[in-house]
Amino acid sequence: MKSIKLLLVALVPLVFQACVASKNLSHNDVVRTALMKCPGPEMNISMIPSRGPLADAMAISAIKTAGNDGGFSKEFATFIKSEPKNVSVYCPNPDKLEALISHTLSLYQNNELKGISICLIGMTNSQELTTQAARTGAILTFVP
Repeated sequence: MKSIKLLLVALVPLVFQACVASKNLSHNDVVRTALMKCPGPEMNISMIPSRGPLADAMAISAIKTAGNDGGFSKEFATFIKSEPKNVSVYCPNPDKLEALISHTLSLYQNNELKGISICLIGMTNSQELTTQAARTGAILTFVP
């Protein structure tokens, strides 16, 4: 009986995390949203898949504890070395998107991203990301 309660306590947050995830946009919808609501007519677009509540929760944990972002920070570094300097990122799970961007921004020094614009599609304002962006010099745009 005690193990069932423990299992329920562990699984309930995962179920509610699935409710937090935004709708899953198609590739065309992501491109259309990026073109209409993100700064700059030209940009690099990165689409991070959601693998479901349990897999996303494990990915978020891996990002936050071990810095294992699945190569996203390397992809971001490649984007900002090329033109244009505008990057749009979409993930159906806003918590996963926030963890990825937070980790990536933490890898840069103060004002190192000056002139870089990052548009986060499917995410509302995050004070943590806004603070990190201000430190690095990046400009963030949130598109819920």
